Amino acid sequence: MYLKYLVKVMAFYLVAFFIIPNGSSMANQDCAQDQTTSEILEHISELAKTTGSYHADVTVITEKKGVSKTALGKFKYKWPNKSLREIRNEKNGQLMGFVISNGKVKWNYIPFGKLALKYELGELDEDAKRKGWKSAASLDETSLEYLGEEQLALEEVYVLEGTHSDFQKQNNPAKPGKVKVFIGIKDGITRKVITYNQEGREVGSQTFSNIRIDPSISEKDFEFVPPEGTQIHEVKDVGPRVNPDQ
Repeated sequence: MYLKYLVKVMAFYLVAFFIIPNGSSMANQDCAQDQTTSEILEHISELAKTTGSYHADVTVITEKKGVSKTALGKFKYKWPNKSLREIRNEKNGQLMGFVISNGKVKWNYIPFGKLALKYELGELDEDAKRKGWKSAASLDETSLEYLGEEQLALEEVYVLEGTHSDFQKQNNPAKPGKVKVFIGIKDGITRKVITYNQEGREVGSQTFSNIRIDPSISEKDFEFVPPEGTQIHEVKDVGPRVNPDQ
């Protein structure tokens, strides 16, 4: 029972606070949304494709029972579907865990207890490649609503709001509410994500900073071999595939 609970919490912690690694994952022409929202999402998708590969620093803040905790992370992305993000303890720099994907397989790994979640993503179809890979823990695309433009840390950003995907709702030990996302107007890169509970109170945030566009990021940076003795738990049906019946 303890192991099952730990795996569930691990899935939530490592995935929930990296909801939208790149703005391109949010575009979906088939969504039943108003025209303005659809146009903004399509524009974000094109921007992200042009931006391509980049690095960023991430500050993750979580709140539970009135206690706020901060973790620091690094994020690396290569268009259209490769990503690496890690989080470390703010005080001692100790690695708390990371999520890595080569586009076909995604791993959530936490050193404590040598636990890993493995997601078989399959081959992306052409539409998914155009938009960028959509994480299993991302938002429900049909729920997204464009709220307008703001300035965040001297950057002009689009502001969108939506709800969690079914996967996130099922694997979140808490009961998530809405999520607000701030995406750069010039490059389609996410600058901030704020998570709320069902009562509308802020319970977590991610802030992406020190963004460096880097086309030279290697494919090898997104491969992972679990250390010997790692307990691996496979998660099914989490990503878009060529054959929707798979």
